[in-house]
Amino acid sequence: MLTGLIAPFIGNKYWHWSQLVLVLSVVLAALGFIVLAAETVRVHHVLRAKLPKLESDINRLVVQNEQLLHGSGDKKGLLELEHQLKMLSRKRGRVWRGVQPAGKVDDQGVVQIEIAQPQPHGLEKNTIVYVFEAGEVNPTDPASGRQYLGEFRVVESVEGGATLEPVLLIDQRTGQRLVDSQGPWSLYETMPADQHELYAGLSEEQLRQLLPAESVDEYIRQGTPATPDDDEWHKIGLNENDERVGPENLDQAVKFLYDRPLRDYAYLFSELAQQRVVLQASQQAVTLDIAELAVALKSAKELSLFREKQKASLESDLTGMQGDRLAIETHRDLVLRQLAENKQKIDHLLARNAELADRLTKRQLGLLEYINSTAPAPGNNSLLSP
Repeated sequence: MLTGLIAPFIGNKYWHWSQLVLVLSVVLAALGFIVLAAETVRVHHVLRAKLPKLESDINRLVVQNEQLLHGSGDKKGLLELEHQLKMLSRKRGRVWRGVQPAGKVDDQGVVQIEIAQPQPHGLEKNTIVYVFEAGEVNPTDPASGRQYLGEFRVVESVEGGATLEPVLLIDQRTGQRLVDSQGPWSLYETMPADQHELYAGLSEEQLRQLLPAESVDEYIRQGTPATPDDDEWHKIGLNENDERVGPENLDQAVKFLYDRPLRDYAYLFSELAQQRVVLQASQQAVTLDIAELAVALKSAKELSLFREKQKASLESDLTGMQGDRLAIETHRDLVLRQLAENKQKIDHLLARNAELADRLTKRQLGLLEYINSTAPAPGNNSLLSP
């Protein structure tokens, strides 16, 4: 390096200036290379000094990652938690909480909603959701607390919200309940499933405050010994290890417990909605029948009134006809009596005439005999002969 610096000063009297520039360039480049090489060595030294610690940290982090991924001891790993989360999501589906109604509910039950979280909300068009009022239920008055509002379809999805319409036709009661609801709402992609675990930690008093009196006994008896009156759908069998046995192995059960059948609320609500439609149709048919019967009854009453008038008129005619009949019968009796009297008179006169005719005949015969006896005999009988 020193030779390269001295050489240009020594040879400046004999070298061309271009040669001097070339030599100086080579010398300066070599100097830069030496500096960079030294810095490289220093950097390698510094980095290699940190390698043992970094390798130790990497090994420690690998172990931690394995523990977080697969778990250690009683702690569950990410894979197990993710599996449980997927099972829970599959059972419950997606949920949107803190949803607020953003406008008035129209006559058909269509309503706009605002979804603050998450963004984007991911609620696609034509998605079916089950809407519940969010919040705690009032234990002293469960009927006045948060309610199930119904099953809705997403007809429009926009940023930060959506428009919902009811899947089933709403009546005045459900429509008014929807109008009166101020939110917030919870939207479930899948109808929440009925589970025994939901009520496992509640006392009988709490259950009686939360549940209807018609069905609370089922929840209270859950897991208690079954009675002979319980049917096969309300009891399960356990073996000697308190393990549940299947229906085909009930002969291996050593004890039976009461088991409340779980309810499929989506199916039940759908069936009840269909039954409501049928009942409404039946009600309308009965109402129409009642209206028609009322018209028929009114017509029957009018006809009855007309018949009553006819009856009164006929009774009046009957009275008159009975009077006429009585007069006719009286006249008939008088005529018959006169006929009988006249017949008697005729019979008497006939007998009298017969008697007189007989007397007249006898008298004529007597006169004839008298004439014959008193008259002279004919003088010449030949004159009388032909």
